[in-house]
Amino acid sequence: MISGPLSPSDRITSIDVLRGLALLGIVIVNAAYFGLPLGGVLDGGIGAGSMSDRVTAILVVVFAEVKFISIFSILFGFGLAMQRSRRLAANTGFAAFGVRRMLLLAVFGLLHVLTLWYGDVLFLYAGLGLLLIPMLCLDASVRLVLAAVMICGAGVFVGLLSLLGMMGPPIVDPSTVDGSLRGFDAILEAQGDPTRPVWIDAEVAAFRNGPFLDALTFRISSWALGQIISIFGFAWHVLGMALIGSWMHDRDFFGAGGSVLRRRMTFTVLPGGLLLSIAAGMIFWVEGKASIPGAVATLIQNLSAVMIALGLVSLISLRVDAGRMPLSRIFSAVGRMSLTAYLLESVVFSALMLHWGLGWFDQISRTGLVGLSLLVYTAVALFCLLWSRRFAMGPMEWLWRQGAYLGTRRPA
Repeated sequence: MISGPLSPSDRITSIDVLRGLALLGIVIVNAAYFGLPLGGVLDGGIGAGSMSDRVTAILVVVFAEVKFISIFSILFGFGLAMQRSRRLAANTGFAAFGVRRMLLLAVFGLLHVLTLWYGDVLFLYAGLGLLLIPMLCLDASVRLVLAAVMICGAGVFVGLLSLLGMMGPPIVDPSTVDGSLRGFDAILEAQGDPTRPVWIDAEVAAFRNGPFLDALTFRISSWALGQIISIFGFAWHVLGMALIGSWMHDRDFFGAGGSVLRRRMTFTVLPGGLLLSIAAGMIFWVEGKASIPGAVATLIQNLSAVMIALGLVSLISLRVDAGRMPLSRIFSAVGRMSLTAYLLESVVFSALMLHWGLGWFDQISRTGLVGLSLLVYTAVALFCLLWSRRFAMGPMEWLWRQGAYLGTRRPA
């Protein structure tokens, strides 16, 4: 068994299809963060805006939010476990290789933040990957228990965060807001609160009109805020889902031995998750997120996200194995180039929204942004299809693997 990069014949098609589909769901959720002020996105947009925007927001919450990033996290853990298994079987060792991959991913993430978008997840995944590498030595059943603890703990924290939102931002007299403040001065005046008008005004000005340093200041500040919050909640959810992915690898979940379990999840876990998510969405619609019922709904939503992710992974892998998955060739092409596709989506959205491009920031509705995300994904998928006709892997995948393998084997 070789220890180098996977050849096309070694790849698991259903994994590539799932990864490509996950990127579609992720870009739909991320569209609002690309095109609207951070403070206006944090409540999910359920209680504000036109009726069409509110309906769009609740549909995104019910059917996409947390679900597709959970699928991506499962695949992240599965991939690391598979790489470890292959390298150990080849007697080449895994720890140093895995650490190099995560460090390179962290570099890509930081560059992503500094140049394009504050919503980067690559840096977070890199840090969690460094934690996951030694955990892969644990027994699979132990990892599954740890995953459950982490996911439940993350859900409780996010629910408590919703309760804190009941206090709401302090009421500010618009006449007292200094609309001329820009960059770091505005962030200081807002006391680091992205929901305050002075932050929102300056953020819109920075991203829509520049200059670069002001936009960079808001990117770094928003990213840092997200990292701090993630440490206590979202990060543990991601790590828990990644542990489930590593368990799936060890239990041959995507092989013949896992087909019975996948069928059970398709017909039980997936419908149950959808019902819970719809129930949470109804509570959000009536009560909002910043309420006691909203906090309970947040817990329900996080549980439903795990169930829907597991159910979709089961359903889609079965459909792919049976040759009955629509658009599988498109999703597979995107999935094989997931790092390139993820960053390319950021490039396209940034070119549309930021000052150095068309400057559409805060000028498109939530509904319009979801529609735009579908167009962006379509363009990226077309690029991936055309690229894959000539090259075995995407440009960022090539760069990542070259660094991880230290040039010992150049990808074909």
